[in-house]
Amino acid sequence: MFAIIHSMMGLSKICWHLCVVGLAVGCSTTFNPKPCSVDGDCGTGLVCELRDDAPVCVSSEDAPLMIGQSAPVSGINQALGTGMKDGIQLAFDEQNAAGGIRGRQLQLVFRDDGYDPVQAQANAMILVDAQPSTEPPKCPDTAVPVSNGAVPPVTTAVSATAINRGPNGVLAMLGDVGTPTAIRAAPVAIEANTLFFGAFTGSTTLLRDTSSGPCAKYIFNVRASYAQEARATMQYFEKMGVTNYSTLISFDQNDTFGNAGYNGLTAAYIAELGAFPGNADPVTPIARFRYIRNDDTSVPIQATAAEAYIKGLLSSMSGTITVGVMMTDTYGAGAGFITALRNWQYDGGDSTLMKTTRLNLYFSNVSFVGPNALADALSVHNAGMIPTTQLPYTTNVVVSQVVPNYQNDQSAVVQQYNALVSTNGATPGFTSLEGYISTRVFIGGLLAHDGPFTPDQLVGAFENIPDLGLGIGANAGFSPTNHQYSGSVWGTSIALDGTFKNLYFWVNNTLQFFQ
Repeated sequence: MFAIIHSMMGLSKICWHLCVVGLAVGCSTTFNPKPCSVDGDCGTGLVCELRDDAPVCVSSEDAPLMIGQSAPVSGINQALGTGMKDGIQLAFDEQNAAGGIRGRQLQLVFRDDGYDPVQAQANAMILVDAQPSTEPPKCPDTAVPVSNGAVPPVTTAVSATAINRGPNGVLAMLGDVGTPTAIRAAPVAIEANTLFFGAFTGSTTLLRDTSSGPCAKYIFNVRASYAQEARATMQYFEKMGVTNYSTLISFDQNDTFGNAGYNGLTAAYIAELGAFPGNADPVTPIARFRYIRNDDTSVPIQATAAEAYIKGLLSSMSGTITVGVMMTDTYGAGAGFITALRNWQYDGGDSTLMKTTRLNLYFSNVSFVGPNALADALSVHNAGMIPTTQLPYTTNVVVSQVVPNYQNDQSAVVQQYNALVSTNGATPGFTSLEGYISTRVFIGGLLAHDGPFTPDQLVGAFENIPDLGLGIGANAGFSPTNHQYSGSVWGTSIALDGTFKNLYFWVNNTLQFFQ
């Protein structure tokens, strides 16, 4: 704005001088901004942006790109939102220091949702500056009743009418955290013609299916899906000796997040080992134990039920039994479940079952768990050791990551992330790395676009984004028919000291172990 004001002041002085000396008649101080199509049409310090729906040259200082995020930084799952927010801000600060987007600064507009779906929807309405409307919704899923996150579930529509983006609406919502929250927030964003980019969830519902119809063009995912994580997990369990559906267990959150993981696991089993036998439960063929979101006190009763189920396996089957537990969970609940099952296994009870020697347990958590927080939680309980043993609680605990291992990966994006973390005195972690990578991809699309920034104009820029060379797996990228940037999964095991060891890499339905 200063550049424009300075130009206007200069023009006024020139006209005033000419009028005074009689060399001009009818001088005017009216300033008309220069029309433009792209930033190159404007001068130094100016960019091409919309003003009153017309593309004109304005000062880059008056054209910041406002990006919204709703995530939990309070409550028992606050580490998830804090990590994503930190990663996003790290990438924003890096790009702003390098000149922003041709002079435009990136600004994060953040709102805390406490991992509550209703609050996430309310935040989204504020971020898009939702304007009232009496018109019918533009997107097919806006008026379709979906879970509001309550237990038991209550289904309500996001809106019975259209939601229009207001003049103060953000350009995009970036890095929203969670499946139950996204199912309430994403419909608001896309109904308001606002990008919903790089959410911290692998859910298929809404984000990767066709339910939003033509409005799906506003949704861009960076990470692999939960279905892909489940396929990688199932292949890993097979390698460990799990070949029967009865020796599979799902520990999952009692909402749409848990459903995404469980549905992925059942589909992965069928893809790998074939249909479930006729005597399997038609609704819940794989044993399932569910806890309540944001309530870790609901875990012990589920752990007790799982122990009873495993006891039944030991009683009815002979020899060594290998059980694979896929965990669609958050860190507090996951740590509680793992420690409870390990304490039971080694408590000295039920000696005839020989559960300490006959039972092999493998736990695989989905990436959303908050890997670093899970590792910390497991190391705190009893100094990280299972009572009466020399085994740590982290024994056979795996996380299916959707980003490389920041502790040892040599890819360009991980090296840059670690350098920024060190320079800024930040705390590294898988969740903040995901936030950083998602934002780097987002920034790549912004840099590829030239001209006024609107959500609709950015859709094409993202769909044709050039290879960013981040080193996060083969075939990474968007296209008009693919709005998921990466399909890679990295399996990591947790050591007693909280470090992560590379276990496997999975892509294109193929799992390879690290040497």
